[in-house]
Amino acid sequence: MAYLHCHSCSWSQDDFWDFRVRFDGRGYFKIGWLGIGWEYNPISVFLSYVFGHKGYWWPRRIDFDDSCKRENGWKRRDPHSWFLAGQEFKKMIRKFRIMRWQTMEKFEADKNAVCPHCSNRNFDVD
Repeated sequence: MAYLHCHSCSWSQDDFWDFRVRFDGRGYFKIGWLGIGWEYNPISVFLSYVFGHKGYWWPRRIDFDDSCKRENGWKRRDPHSWFLAGQEFKKMIRKFRIMRWQTMEKFEADKNAVCPHCSNRNFDVD
């Protein structure tokens, strides 16, 4: 994964996507802690939100303290896990919509790459 940002302003984008499938040393489909074998891309991110360590796929109420509920504008009841999965999905869509170059190959192939915010070419890939 590589994170792209501009040194001339505060613009940055999420890590580049990678649609390769991971295999272990014996050629078998690699199952990571998320139970998936894809590198970083929208599919793997969504699956990590739903099936990952947060486990929003299991229907239940998630217990939050009162200050966290106030910050997020939730009422008295604790939010449902599927509601939180939907919120994470919306956040993921917003994050992916602002991406200018989805893959490293597209960024390197773009000879006229300028910052969408300040129009400079002072990029850094971390």
